[in-house]
Amino acid sequence: MPRKRVKRVKRSSHVLTGDFAQALELFKEASGLTWAEIARRLGTSVVNLWRWRRGVLPNTHHILALQELADGMALGHLLRNVRVRQQP
Repeated sequence: MPRKRVKRVKRSSHVLTGDFAQALELFKEASGLTWAEIARRLGTSVVNLWRWRRGVLPNTHHILALQELADGMALGHLLRNVRVRQQP
């Protein structure tokens, strides 16, 4: 039986300019939240936050959640270097 062709869907990707780890640290300090509370609100683990602070880039879902959290706390300006765009 022949295989079905799977249609490729354009996926979102994020572009990080500047120092994301530093922006995350600034957001934490300005928000007054603990790493555990930030992780809970983003739907991730403290271990992932630790990885992001060490240079691993978060996925688009977490970038958008972080932007939404920051905007809700009037701290979106701290993450101004984080952009989400469509891949070509």
